[in-house]
Amino acid sequence: MLRLLYGEMIIPKESILYHTSDDLFIYQNYHDKPFLFCTFHPSEYTGDNIYVHFIKIKNELSLFFMIDSIKNIKIYSSLNQIINHPNKNLAKKHDYVLKDVVKELKKENFDGWFSSIENKGFVEVALMNDKKLFEVIDSQKLNRNWRNGNNLNNQIFIKSWGKKYKICTIKNPVILNINQKYQEMITKYKEYEKNSKFPLEYIFQVILENAVINYF
Repeated sequence: MLRLLYGEMIIPKESILYHTSDDLFIYQNYHDKPFLFCTFHPSEYTGDNIYVHFIKIKNELSLFFMIDSIKNIKIYSSLNQIINHPNKNLAKKHDYVLKDVVKELKKENFDGWFSSIENKGFVEVALMNDKKLFEVIDSQKLNRNWRNGNNLNNQIFIKSWGKKYKICTIKNPVILNINQKYQEMITKYKEYEKNSKFPLEYIFQVILENAVINYF
């Protein structure tokens, strides 16, 4: 049902994602931590974490396209559509809730989800915590060598992603097999980006640059 109502994002084998933390990486099993939360670039997390971990995808992954709607730059999660919890999107902080989500995703052979972070412009990947899906190939002190776009004295500076953390979808595009209802949303999303004068400010914009999109 989730595949039909929403769809999937397919991430190619050997893609690199990023997980940030205040401590060195420790593998945790599903019972302790149902998901490992990652991004396509560490700038999408706004916290002050100390470390960044390079997460290599072992095999092609199918992620639940957990997006309800898109308005201007904001991407709204559909997590609250598949769980019954009063905190809605913040429910993902509770492991007992996430264990129920894992059960729902496994029913449709998903390996995790792709969605927004707190219904903002940033996006994340929640991988089921299974060593068969990923491996940690490096851990480093986080180096914030990127610069967000801004307008200073009427001079526009577009975002610089830096050279330290490569965005895997540029060389290895994702495939989106998604419901037809998203076609107009994505068209308007791209139009908003164009009119904003700040191109490629967010990862989802970068993803859509060369993603293979199949609407059904």
